[in-house]
Amino acid sequence: MSAATSFLQKQLKTKLVEWAHITDLQDYEGFNKNDLVTALDSHLQAHQSIFIDDARLRDYYRRLSGESQFLSPAKNPSPAKASPSKRGHKVEASPSPDEAPRSTRKRGTRSNREVEQTDDSDLPQTPSQVLVSVQRPLSPLGATLPPSPAVVTDVIDRQTAAWGKSLKEIWRACRVQEQSESLRSNLSSVKAIGVVLYGIESFSVLRLLFPLRPLTRIPAVDALHLPTFKIWAPDAFVLVESSFWTAFIGWLFTSLIIPLTLAYFFNISLQVAQTGGPASNTRRAARQLASFDPLSFHIAKAIFTYLVYSGKFSYWGFFNDAAIEDVNDAIPGHWPGLITGSAIGVITTLYEAILRK
Repeated sequence: MSAATSFLQKQLKTKLVEWAHITDLQDYEGFNKNDLVTALDSHLQAHQSIFIDDARLRDYYRRLSGESQFLSPAKNPSPAKASPSKRGHKVEASPSPDEAPRSTRKRGTRSNREVEQTDDSDLPQTPSQVLVSVQRPLSPLGATLPPSPAVVTDVIDRQTAAWGKSLKEIWRACRVQEQSESLRSNLSSVKAIGVVLYGIESFSVLRLLFPLRPLTRIPAVDALHLPTFKIWAPDAFVLVESSFWTAFIGWLFTSLIIPLTLAYFFNISLQVAQTGGPASNTRRAARQLASFDPLSFHIAKAIFTYLVYSGKFSYWGFFNDAAIEDVNDAIPGHWPGLITGSAIGVITTLYEAILRK
């Protein structure tokens, strides 16, 4: 057995596989270690002119060329140092002619022991073991070979699965699904639609009645590159002005007080509940139907909205035209927008009544 072949025999199979990969050795996947050593030795000798300058194969070609001196382990660590069982051995110098037989026998004995110790390299390895073996230094400068695409893909898949599991745990901890289902249940009713429409209207009117005034001014900070900006707040002093109360009470009567009063007294659902209709099967349903009729509420609101904001009905002179006009301008869509919202309420009320039957 030549010195170069003995050198290959001492290496781990994972390193031999990497050398076969980088030198483009064909059909080596099914080889055991002995066959891989033989095939790789022949391949490297046949293509010596191509790979002789490769730093990772320098030790092999030095033994192949029969140089008399090898680098000591302190200057160039041998790749065989990857095996824990051989860390205490030093790389032997090339034997002199009179010591050749004894050295050959010693190397042969060590080769046999190496075969016994590395028989487990034929066993299948996990992706993490392959990644660790691939990332071992293969050159004196400490350069590492990039892992194979299959190993990189496996690592990425594991990281993706871990991140996905973490996101699912955060999703469950925040109870997003339960909160969304609860919000959906609360919004799926005629009362919820009426509250949303009335909330949009109220925000627009209160924004008009409580105009924003500059509260304070924060100077610029040159060190932090922050410009000067003002802090705005609603003007609470309008509460002492008569124009505020005129506009606010006029809007409140038109959009809430009068429609609720009519919805309470003109309650068609109450009559159905008292006469034992289909909608009065349970006490809970009877209590719900006996409060305010949403159909009467939206119809009354549409009628009084048109009378006040379009017909300039000022409740027999109690409110002035200027306050009515200001409120009408503040509402999105003006009075046609309010009538549209009332029409939506009427349609949803009728649709809910049809579904109950």
